[in-house]
Amino acid sequence: MTKAWERELTIEREEFRRILTRAEFTGEGDSLRGPVRWYRDDGKAVTATVEVTLTAAYPFAPPQVRIVDAGTPLTATFHRDRDGALCLWPADTPVENAPWCDPAQLLRRVVAWLQQTEAGWPGDSACDLERYLPTAGGLMLYDLPSLTATHGCVRTRTSPDRCLVTITGQAQAPPTGPQRRRHGTPTIGRRHRQLAWVADIGEVTQPIEDWASLRPLLGDDAGQVGRLIGAGVVEYLMLRYRRGSSSGVLALTARPSPNRQTPIEIQACEAADTSASTRLLRAGTTASELAGRKVAVVGAGAIGSFVADLLFRHGVRTLTLIDGQLLRPGNLVRHLAGEPCVGHPKVVAATRHLADLGFDTTGVEPRHDRLTTPQQTVTLLREHDLIIDATGDSRASSLLIWASNTVQRTVISVCVERHGGIIRVDRFPLRGHEQHDRPIPGQGDNQATEHGCDDPVSLTPPTAVIAAAQLACRVAIDDLTRECALPATLIDIVEPQEPPYDQRGLTWAALPANQHA
Repeated sequence: MTKAWERELTIEREEFRRILTRAEFTGEGDSLRGPVRWYRDDGKAVTATVEVTLTAAYPFAPPQVRIVDAGTPLTATFHRDRDGALCLWPADTPVENAPWCDPAQLLRRVVAWLQQTEAGWPGDSACDLERYLPTAGGLMLYDLPSLTATHGCVRTRTSPDRCLVTITGQAQAPPTGPQRRRHGTPTIGRRHRQLAWVADIGEVTQPIEDWASLRPLLGDDAGQVGRLIGAGVVEYLMLRYRRGSSSGVLALTARPSPNRQTPIEIQACEAADTSASTRLLRAGTTASELAGRKVAVVGAGAIGSFVADLLFRHGVRTLTLIDGQLLRPGNLVRHLAGEPCVGHPKVVAATRHLADLGFDTTGVEPRHDRLTTPQQTVTLLREHDLIIDATGDSRASSLLIWASNTVQRTVISVCVERHGGIIRVDRFPLRGHEQHDRPIPGQGDNQATEHGCDDPVSLTPPTAVIAAAQLACRVAIDDLTRECALPATLIDIVEPQEPPYDQRGLTWAALPANQHA
């Protein structure tokens, strides 16, 4: 029995075919061929023959379009797949009201592709040379700043499973003389194995599809590179190039080919830049500003560990983590760190996780300690731009609030209440005529206990912990960037409670105390 959604998709496909048929397209099944009229650079009208195939992904992906006959001599260059299918729209084109569902728009796009191809794609800046080559598995890592100043042979590091290759940028002179032979095969010394050749091949005006199309771009180095690949010395190529106003990096594996028609076989690898600038692209627009701020997180448990993680990801590089407890197995469900850190101080566990992000953590200071005295707390505030209280401890919180009002440094207190049903964030000291919301009355929540641990265990779920950390970070970034757009108290009702906490969602503005019921 045909399902309703299948019938709807069938009707949509049939309507697409019907419109193409009216445009003189013919064919059986999912593929149709027909004429597309277009004008060359010289103004002459020609008619191309085009094949349009509705794949199983349609309408959530464009139909496959291939040029059977361009109507004039034409060499396909960019914006196509290796199987000949045209790339008519960027991959991020919204599917809603997809332009490819309109056959007229589809054919106009084909005309534009033909005209652009004949013209040589003027002004095109797409740096996607990988798509025109067979692909190799794994990932190749490089540091773009060091790569830019490098030319020639460099060493690599390969993971044991060979899924990860790192271009080190450490120069390695290739062997200069003939190698010893064993059973007729050259013997290569360890330091001359698995090298990469790094070069800038300049502006690329044609896709690289094989060694023959790459060789001219290597210029005077082509002969040497070919010999080193043939000898098994160079196994990787890391090539910088330009397309229009953009620059790209093409990572290749290279090896002698068993095919006599071509001496070298190349394949494209997925490549990724490890530099801090690339990592920070996803950190948000405030990363550079936050890099100069000093923040302390007091309490590196569930909420505090995620607060530290989020702030570090956002760009805060000077972090002090304070907590006197060790990481227990039971903490792992709600903590940032994992099993290997059990038994270590929570601050050390969190710091190790931050180091795994690939940024410099020399500005992260783990203090396996507790706040207990006014002098200790005042000193902490004076050393930092902002303190986040994630202790869940009334004594530590009281100390921090007192010190905040005393030395006029910002403290942000975050907690979860009602088993994670309510999240609350307060900022101290108050600005101007601000007031904090009244305390949320307790309900005598039952707490679990863990064997070997004197402290009660909150039943707050991990989702509430992460949500609390996220809200605290929003308030912290608002203060650190001097945006000052958020109120002194934010309350997020995760699970509706009794009035006035019966509306799910975030309370953005705290009412003055005399307006509460």
